[in-house]
Amino acid sequence: MCSPCVHSHAVVQLQQAAELEQEEEVLLRGLEMMAQGRDWYQQQLRRVQERRHRLAQGRTSTDLEAAGSPRPLGCLLPKVQEVARCLGELLAAACTGTALPSASVGPQCPAPAPGPPSAPGWQHQTVLMLKEHNRLLTQEVTAKSARIAQLQREKATLIQQLFEARALSQQDAGPLDSTFI
Repeated sequence: MCSPCVHSHAVVQLQQAAELEQEEEVLLRGLEMMAQGRDWYQQQLRRVQERRHRLAQGRTSTDLEAAGSPRPLGCLLPKVQEVARCLGELLAAACTGTALPSASVGPQCPAPAPGPPSAPGWQHQTVLMLKEHNRLLTQEVTAKSARIAQLQREKATLIQQLFEARALSQQDAGPLDSTFI
């Protein structure tokens, strides 16, 4: 080979080595995140199973909170669903051949799942969460409406007292005194 060809070939090899190293770093970070995610998912599943067991024993939600049981996923549930969807899309893209050609050398992709098996359960849990949130908002609106009604009654009482005081002062002072409301 000629000297410029050797040099350009070496540069290409260095670039490819750098790209492969970057891919490896990304994959290792992803693998570590997946391991941490798996641990977190398992912990959350244990918590859900504990709550389900306690509910089956007839305990109310306040009993569960008093017993130190952590609250359900709540506002994290949509994020968990989004992560599951993104991971499913990543695996589907990798398995359909839209991944890099070097992926064909690696292990075969698992058969794609027919869909998230607990999606209806998640939807049901989301509906329950929304109903509870709606109930709490309704309670808050009811309390604020009662407070507004109380303040309106107090306002009416104060206006009545003002008119009475004005009437008394007009009797004492005559027509020159006037009070603006």
